[in-house]
Amino acid sequence: MRFFLSAFCLLLLTSCSNLLFVPFKPFPVTPDVVELGYEDLFLDTDDGIRLHGWKLYAEGKKAGSIIFFHGNGDNISTQLPGSYWLAKKGYDVYVFDYRGYGQSEGRPDLDDTIRDMDRMIARSIREMDEGEKLVVMGHSLGGSMAVYVVAHSAHRDRIRALVTVEAFSDYHDITQETLARSWLLWLFQWPLSFTVSNAYSPEKAIGLVSPIPVLILHSRKDEMIDISHAEKLFQAAKPPKSFRLIDSGHNDIFNRKENRQVLLDYLQSLQ
Repeated sequence: MRFFLSAFCLLLLTSCSNLLFVPFKPFPVTPDVVELGYEDLFLDTDDGIRLHGWKLYAEGKKAGSIIFFHGNGDNISTQLPGSYWLAKKGYDVYVFDYRGYGQSEGRPDLDDTIRDMDRMIARSIREMDEGEKLVVMGHSLGGSMAVYVVAHSAHRDRIRALVTVEAFSDYHDITQETLARSWLLWLFQWPLSFTVSNAYSPEKAIGLVSPIPVLILHSRKDEMIDISHAEKLFQAAKPPKSFRLIDSGHNDIFNRKENRQVLLDYLQSLQ
């Protein structure tokens, strides 16, 4: 018991962001590995942090522009399989790493990351054609944060749609559910879940995204984020909204051609 109490006290003294963010620094590949044209993008924040990203160039006739926010425990290099194929289908794709991830500087923090993401949207828009609109897409943690960012973005007039992929609806709930899977932290799942801020609740924010269209993609087989999160997001969203069930695990969604086609069909319907 003394061990568990000591562990609990240590966790409470640790930044709550450590419960939410799992930064991944190794950078195994670049878009060269899939023979894709790209350029490095950099974004300097107001507090002196340099963030790194890529612009993946569309192949063939350009169909549009997408910014893709990756999930946790990854970076733009390790999640390249989730984004490169969109460039192969004619979309300019913008990807950035959050603070502390990949080649981005700093330490992860939810408040800072939410602000950074709207700056990333602005940085992408600067690269786009005048009047062109941007599809905002996010996987897992990236999708959940993107809901709040789009709802409150200073650039809503340039956003064509929001697409969430395997996103969660509530920071408290997902923290509790994640901790419950650990035998060491199971006892602390409830008190620790409330150390994570829910100020940016996706479920509360998604109703504010309208009239920007929303697509929610989720799998019943997701082993990390239960389908109930997607159902709550869809219920809270306002029209125009769409919900598509896909067949995949949490991290292999776009390894399957049929799932890629679901997204492509939706993107084409926006044109």
